[in-house]
Amino acid sequence: MDNCKKFNSQINRISGQVNGISKMIDSGRPVSEIVNQISAARAALSRLAVDLLKNESSACFSQEQVESQQKKFEELVTNFFKIT
Repeated sequence: MDNCKKFNSQINRISGQVNGISKMIDSGRPVSEIVNQISAARAALSRLAVDLLKNESSACFSQEQVESQQKKFEELVTNFFKIT
């Protein structure tokens, strides 16, 4: 996978966010702040999933097909993750 380094970087950031959430809970931070961080971590996971799917799509289709349908595919995947 060409983008392993990018994906691992995203995963490391998400891991840091989740560890931060744990520390926030331990230190008694307000629930509203904790929920905000949970929301941010979920959004980061969704972005990672979209990026992984985009990467995989280029392996499944010819480069010409990917380029001609890229915007539609990105919109489809983004909208899918909004409802899940």
